[in-house]
Amino acid sequence: MLGRLDALQRRRALLGFPYAVGKRYTEDHGGWLGSLVAYYGFFSLYPLVVSFATVATWLFKDEPDTLQRVLEALWSKLPFVSDDLFGTSVQDKVQDLSGQKWVLVLSLLVALWGGAGVVRVLQDAVNTIWGVPRYRRPGFAAKLLRGMVVFALLGAGIVGTAVVAGVTVAVDLPIIAAVGAAVANVALATGIALVFYHLVIGTPVETRALLPGALITAVGAYAMTLLGGLYVQHVIARMTGLYGPFASTIGLFAYVSLIVQVFVIGTEVNVVRSKGLWPRALGAELGPPDLRALELSMGREALAPPGRGGPVA
Repeated sequence: MLGRLDALQRRRALLGFPYAVGKRYTEDHGGWLGSLVAYYGFFSLYPLVVSFATVATWLFKDEPDTLQRVLEALWSKLPFVSDDLFGTSVQDKVQDLSGQKWVLVLSLLVALWGGAGVVRVLQDAVNTIWGVPRYRRPGFAAKLLRGMVVFALLGAGIVGTAVVAGVTVAVDLPIIAAVGAAVANVALATGIALVFYHLVIGTPVETRALLPGALITAVGAYAMTLLGGLYVQHVIARMTGLYGPFASTIGLFAYVSLIVQVFVIGTEVNVVRSKGLWPRALGAELGPPDLRALELSMGREALAPPGRGGPVA
């Protein structure tokens, strides 16, 4: 029976490719990598929101109406980030922080620290999945520089995806306009994902090899943001009175985790497709794709190029 299933999935790409992606996901510990990225991303999100609110309050302290609109736009751009999550209404957060520049400086430092953590882990995760040897990965300075660019790209991607999704949920747009907004949002997110891949992968990769994963990430992020907004409107809005900010906090963490897992799966799709890691064997009889997968897993742990290692005692 196993032999028949193995032969079937080897002949049918519709079966063999998803199985190969799932197997590679398991071999790369994709769930653990995604959870680690989600952890850093979740805890860096709050300081970033505080930093944005602080800067906005400092810039628009003499224009309270503009400040309120800016802060309301901030809450609407991220599902589960509501007034209840921050304890009071947006109006209560509109304060004059002049003379308290240490709050701005401290919040920015904390945000950058958390952001540096999430982009560092993201870079390591992507290079691990791609099988990039350790000696070819960016050093500390290069990783930090790329991290700042990646951080800006991720922020732009999250904001862009959430804004378009929020518009399609909150406004009664014609079908054509809603579809156009969705397509534009996915195209923007795809472009950001492609730039991100090129920045963080420690070895040259053609854009066409990165496009499928970028599309999966973009479509998945848009769908998660859209569903998150609907979930907030129809579920969280009724639950916050009973569970308080806890409901929004758990929802936000789940939202971040799901988007990260979509990104990890998209990256696995790129690797399996471009490196020919399919079809994989169901049983013990390994084929060329299985051997290539084993070689990729072993090669990524190399600390020096072949032949340049020190003498073995």
